[in-house]
Amino acid sequence: SGGAHCLKYGMTSNHVLGIKAVLATGEVVEWGGGSRERLGPDWCGLFVGNEGLFGIALEITLQLLPKAECFHTVLAGYRTLEQAGDAVSAVIASGLLPGAIEIMDALALEAAVAAVHAEYPPGCEAVLIVELEGPREFVAIERERLDAILAASAPVEMRSARDAEERMAIWKGRKSAFSAVGRLSPDFIVQDGVVPRRKLGEALRRIAEMSLETHIRVANVFHAGDGNLHPLILFDGREAGALHRAEDLAGRILKMCVEMGGSITGEHGIGVEKRGFLEDMFTSDEIDCMQRLRAAFDPHGISNPGKMFPGKEAPALSHVGLHPLEKAGAISRE
Repeated sequence: SGGAHCLKYGMTSNHVLGIKAVLATGEVVEWGGGSRERLGPDWCGLFVGNEGLFGIALEITLQLLPKAECFHTVLAGYRTLEQAGDAVSAVIASGLLPGAIEIMDALALEAAVAAVHAEYPPGCEAVLIVELEGPREFVAIERERLDAILAASAPVEMRSARDAEERMAIWKGRKSAFSAVGRLSPDFIVQDGVVPRRKLGEALRRIAEMSLETHIRVANVFHAGDGNLHPLILFDGREAGALHRAEDLAGRILKMCVEMGGSITGEHGIGVEKRGFLEDMFTSDEIDCMQRLRAAFDPHGISNPGKMFPGKEAPALSHVGLHPLEKAGAISRE
């Protein structure tokens, strides 16, 4: 996984120092330890990214980082998503390395405002959140550069958090965005494809075109710093064919990410849902190499079967439409 702060701090795999695991063969292995100064293959990195295909982790040694001393959080609203994307490109091109760069589109903003009363600029098609963090002296110097870059990007409104309370207020809507979308739709599919940062504007434009073409609403919330999109495809599972149409649109978005030089996942992984798209990203030889590596650890394929690779072994995905408690009459969405 990555998250909002992976731009500066990296992914989970960057902070795993050691792993004790039991392999599919029953063998217990220990890789790494309490230091990054180790020789040989990066077995820890290999295990972290295998989605349970090699075995089960028993113990994990993690690297801890000190909490940042100081933060500078800026919110900027834009008339278009492209303007927000251009602002992200300008920040990255400047050499600044913020702790986080996030974007929410108009539909996600509507949900956040309704759900948690987030105070975001009205009438904007996109809101950009940029946060610097680190030693006080560092942030004091970098904040002037950041503010100047964002001010030059023609925002409709721009404001900085003056204290911890205002910082939390800026982040409140973003952190509740996924759950807030439940106010707009009873069901949604979220994907996590990745595109190169310089192509963010184009990707968002194409998603908007697909949304209009299919008459399916899509809310966009994403980690703009590393181009990790999180389109939320809204639908009502109680309507006949709605799930199929939503899944089809989600698949088209993933294929678009690959076409643009990106990936079908930035942090959520492949699992069952995306295994059918692996062939869009890798050649048959590359997939065969991955399967041979998996077989070296699990020759009989008993560890987390049916995940990641295309094939017939995965259980079919099912969707009941209604939650079991709804079926029992215990709760209602009305």
